Amino acid sequence: MAAHPDRFPGLQHDTAPMSAVMLALGTLAAAGAWWLVRRMTAMRIVTAVLAVLGLLAGGAALYRVGPMLHCWGSDRIARGPEGTYVCYDF
Repeated sequence: MAAHPDRFPGLQHDTAPMSAVMLALGTLAAAGAWWLVRRMTAMRIVTAVLAVLGLLAGGAALYRVGPMLHCWGSDRIARGPEGTYVCYDF
């Protein structure tokens, strides 16, 4: 669902919060990797490049699921009119 939120029909499980949490954990992992290789010049460059690529991919995923994040505590969501999302608690 997070990869193509506009393609799913009907009610779906709300996995958008998991995408946001994974982006936060990825950011922490990139910061930890930077701290571990802070004295190795070549590894710093590799770590920085990989961190930027990972954060760009995570940011793109967060941009796609951003409209769904207002349903953070809901169990399920459905695509409403005009690209909005409706929250459902069962």
